[in-house]
Amino acid sequence: MFHDIQVNYPDEPEPLCYAAINVCIAAQSLPDWVEATLVKRQRRGGPKFNKAAFKALVAQELPTQAVCEAIANTAKHANLRQSGWPGGEVRLIWYEGDEDIPPGYVLEHFSKDPDRCSVAVSSFDALCSGWWRVLEKMQMTEDAPAMPKWRQRQVRRTFGQALDDALAGNLASEAAFAT
Repeated sequence: MFHDIQVNYPDEPEPLCYAAINVCIAAQSLPDWVEATLVKRQRRGGPKFNKAAFKALVAQELPTQAVCEAIANTAKHANLRQSGWPGGEVRLIWYEGDEDIPPGYVLEHFSKDPDRCSVAVSSFDALCSGWWRVLEKMQMTEDAPAMPKWRQRQVRRTFGQALDDALAGNLASEAAFAT
């Protein structure tokens, strides 16, 4: 959702900020949900859950997790607690745009090093795929990540019958995608 708002509505700061907070709250909750599931699995005779190893895996695989936890805690407590992302800062910056990029707001994360920043849309996308890798390592997935139904509907509205025909192997319709 954040990605779509950033890309499709870059001139709307409020939805962008609220979506970012939602991403961070969900990311902050994921370790607790995974831990609860793995503890239940252990109680049912599954492998022993090692909380320290899990935390180390999350820290190693998900550098943006600490950013999200700091943002979520700030949203919850109305003040920044300097743990996990000391010196971190979020900025909503207006860019005028040019012939390649439309004007709009961009949410950026800055660390202690002022030259290091990440664009939230990229770091949140990486966080999502990183969490999928963590869940795979914890044997908590069954299949490859599927495109969500809402995204499938969006793609279908955009490409319509030509997409259906191309996926079905109808060569005549595949010409519609040729450039």
